[in-house]
Amino acid sequence: MHNIAINIKDDQLAKQVVWWLEHFKDDGLEIVSVEDLDDLKALHATRHEASVAFEDYLAHAD
Repeated sequence: MHNIAINIKDDQLAKQVVWWLEHFKDDGLEIVSVEDLDDLKALHATRHEASVAFEDYLAHAD
């Protein structure tokens, strides 16, 4: 799997890029926001643990 990060300052351009990328979802493209990616990394890191320490949970909270 390849990961690509794209930073777009203009909201209208960001909407257009996401709209264009949506057309590739059937081909296996997954669109994940940076915030979602950080959450997924935290979940993956604790995947095999029975529980997550509350301090670790708070460290990844917004």
